Amino acid sequence: MMAADKNIRDELLRQNGAGVQKMQELRDKILARDEARVRWMKWIAGICWVVFLITFLLAALVGIGQRFEIAGFTTSDVAALFPEYDWFVPLAIIIAQGLFIIATAVTFSVLVLSRTLTMHQIQARLSGIEEQLRKIAEKERTGQE
Repeated sequence: MMAADKNIRDELLRQNGAGVQKMQELRDKILARDEARVRWMKWIAGICWVVFLITFLLAALVGIGQRFEIAGFTTSDVAALFPEYDWFVPLAIIIAQGLFIIATAVTFSVLVLSRTLTMHQIQARLSGIEEQLRKIAEKERTGQE
């Protein structure tokens, strides 16, 4: 998606001759879309970290339960009662590692999208300043003639 969104300046230049009002609406639309994207990615990152932490804590509790007795049982004793679940501990470790990688990748994506949003906001402000300077220059030109 980001490859298709060059930047605000390119979008505005494509308008070529459109009114200032239309350019401002387009700029606001692009910024709103980027803000919504960052907001959604923050939620996804938060959910990924929560799922990772829950999985990690469950795996840690199972690991601790193998060493210490809780209510007279260790997790090894409980696992002996349910031999069909012997795969849980090794798989929980692999799942926790995978969730950590996913959460880290999503967090990195949030940072990149946030930086892109900031750059688009700067571009929008600069284009507004450029438009104001252009109006001032036109007024000075018409005032001198």
